[in-house]
Amino acid sequence: MPESSVTDRLKGAVVPINICFTEDGGVDFAAMRKYVGWLAQQKTPVLLLTYGSSEYSWLSDEDIWRLTAELAEEVAGRSLFITSSSWWPPKVCRDFLRHAERSGVDAVKIQINMWAMGGPQRRELFLAYYDQIQDASSIPLLLWCNSAGGDPLPIDLVVEMAGRPRIVGLKNDDHPFYYYYDLCRATRDEDFAVISGGQMRNFVFGYQIGSPAYLCTIAPFRPDIALEFHDLLEKGDIDGAWQMVFRYEDTWLSGAGEIGWLRAIKTAIHLHGLLPGDRVGGTWAGHTVDEGEKVRQLLQETFGPIEKVAL
Repeated sequence: MPESSVTDRLKGAVVPINICFTEDGGVDFAAMRKYVGWLAQQKTPVLLLTYGSSEYSWLSDEDIWRLTAELAEEVAGRSLFITSSSWWPPKVCRDFLRHAERSGVDAVKIQINMWAMGGPQRRELFLAYYDQIQDASSIPLLLWCNSAGGDPLPIDLVVEMAGRPRIVGLKNDDHPFYYYYDLCRATRDEDFAVISGGQMRNFVFGYQIGSPAYLCTIAPFRPDIALEFHDLLEKGDIDGAWQMVFRYEDTWLSGAGEIGWLRAIKTAIHLHGLLPGDRVGGTWAGHTVDEGEKVRQLLQETFGPIEKVAL
């Protein structure tokens, strides 16, 4: 897909795709296709395989390659589908970019191991990585701003990258306010999408200075709420958007944080009938009776009765 088409469609809620694991730690690919197909059917704007929510630490390279191909086939252009590379050397990443393009993926988020990019050569190493992958394919690319606890990428480096061909945006997982806003302001004259790493609250501010999209904490199981929220922003109803933050997101995030974020979101998806299980990577354990009841009560208190989907 041409870069301009990606930036034209990279707007609104981004659903970070959670993974349905089997008891032995495999991926339930059939369940994943049904879930992603449902998200696309609900007109979810953007679907993203990503390091954290997609639990890349517990996926094999084969899993990532297969998920990329099968989910692209399932989405079939109904939503913008972005996959992500893993912490690969450039030669492996080059092969993956070609695979993603052949599979019909719209764009790839490049995930570099930032722990390996520390020290005085950080800028040189970062640029060298992109120099080695950029001509592998014509597929559009997104940066990943995740400093791994260190200093974030310099703003001028991001601006330099925004001017490169095929680089269409970034996902910000560094400071959710100041750094995010600085990125928006610095690249606003480029055809370049700065995506907020999460939360409607952050995006209310970011949207007003040019950020087109955000990872939504509610859209994985209630995309209708995310669509309504973005529609209010597009209409200029900032007060209405804030009311949705207060009504839904603040309550949901507060309770989910107490339960454990990954557990809460995966169990919420499961309770809505969207995935047959909610096993978390590493332990491959589903929710306990107590955890399930806490998530159920939180969902009902925040969003009302749970309407289970039949996939």
